Amino acid sequence: MFLAPFAGYTLSAILINRIHVHFGQFGVAVTAPFCKIIGYAITCVAPPYPVIPVIFVLIGFGNGLEDGAWNAWIGGMRNGNELMGILHGAYGLGATIGPLISTAMITKGGLQWFTWYYVMVCWPLYLVWVPQS
Repeated sequence: MFLAPFAGYTLSAILINRIHVHFGQFGVAVTAPFCKIIGYAITCVAPPYPVIPVIFVLIGFGNGLEDGAWNAWIGGMRNGNELMGILHGAYGLGATIGPLISTAMITKGGLQWFTWYYVMVCWPLYLVWVPQS
């Protein structure tokens, strides 16, 4: 189960250059979130267990593409080292807070394990489509 995202991440490391050469930055920018949103949306419906590792490969692939793209983009900036520290600090903060929130949703809120993936799907859509004032 825990190796599935790693397999997708590794696959993205192998294929990111081909995707970038063939489709450009736009291809990477569309493919990565698409893989993650599709993976999270499928996980929201609580599929049978054998489907979950396959979906986690897709999610890991999207994560790897995004990670590589963000690191390459920020690394080329003038203060790349400092900005890279901020990027990875934000990633670490999310990696710390995410499990705490999902655990509280399950233990304190009495929700099902897959409910966290509704947050993962709906939060980005909320940020995109709700007008910001």
